Amino acid sequence: RHNLHARQVIAALSAGKNVFCEKPLALNDEELEEISAALSAQAGGAQPAPLLTVGFNRRFAPLARRLHAFIQDRSEPLAAQYRVNAGYIPLNHWVHDLNQGGGRLTGEGCHFVDFLTFLVGEPPCSVTAHALPDAGRYREDNAVLTFTFPDGSIGTVSYLANGDRAFPKERVDVFTGGRIAVLDDYRSLEMVKDGKRQTLHSRLRQDKGFYAEWVAFTEAVAAGGPAPISYAHLFGVMRATFAAVRALRSRACVEIASGA
Repeated sequence: RHNLHARQVIAALSAGKNVFCEKPLALNDEELEEISAALSAQAGGAQPAPLLTVGFNRRFAPLARRLHAFIQDRSEPLAAQYRVNAGYIPLNHWVHDLNQGGGRLTGEGCHFVDFLTFLVGEPPCSVTAHALPDAGRYREDNAVLTFTFPDGSIGTVSYLANGDRAFPKERVDVFTGGRIAVLDDYRSLEMVKDGKRQTLHSRLRQDKGFYAEWVAFTEAVAAGGPAPISYAHLFGVMRATFAAVRALRSRACVEIASGA
């Protein structure tokens, strides 16, 4: 369960082992700093430092890569909206337990913060958040998180448990510099530029990048690095996720600390 991730990662890194950790990497800033310290302690030794990555698979999905390439040479900030039809989970499920699961925004929401970070190219620098009333049925899992980025970009995550699972789970809309891209549940990607429209479909029914991330990690291990996701992104995404939860509870804009 999520509360075991940090201690297992620290133990493995301290033993010189390469680590692939499922999300979330940690449940709070203190655990995250302990992981950073364990990683730093292995650097500069006689042996190559172990590599760490997290199961942020969506950035490795084939259609996500095509979307990234479509906007990569943008000359102005972007606006991105990530809508998640997360589905209802009963309140007695362990993921809602803050000590075991950390809550749904920490446990799963980090996926979508990572995707926005992937698109922009750097982690967020501030966040505001608002949620629908829990009303005894939900637990901070109908929320809209708005992130700002150092280059002026804005990214929004709408994480919603109040929908219907029969509807597709995820959709990403991106607007920047005369271009529009719509990624629909990792099944199709529509790109529009200069009045021309191109639509791509996944070779599989749906490909969220699980296999591609494992390939990238094993190749990085074999080559001795670097890690397939930069540590600035890994740690920045988790800091931004923790900040989003604080913003939701405080109803205030929260600045996000930088640093790997």
